[in-house]
Amino acid sequence: MTVPGDLLTAVRLRVARLRRSQEEGEPSLSRQLAQIGVLGWIVVTPALAGMFLGRWLDHMRGEGIFWAASLLFLGVALGFWSAWRWMHAP
Repeated sequence: MTVPGDLLTAVRLRVARLRRSQEEGEPSLSRQLAQIGVLGWIVVTPALAGMFLGRWLDHMRGEGIFWAASLLFLGVALGFWSAWRWMHAP
């Protein structure tokens, strides 16, 4: 019986994570809080950057909130994507 490459890679990654967690032990409370803080900034920073850039573009072009709303949405989407990638990093 052969095992697909993706499954074999996933099993190896799982074993490596299990060994690392056994060696390092439970992360401290301060480390867990720091990770939550980083995760928040990963989401908020692109959203704020998109909002500020959009407000500036709207002001320069004399439009309502077209660019602000569009770039805010894009920033939030980019932030959530970045957070998802950060949480699922090996």
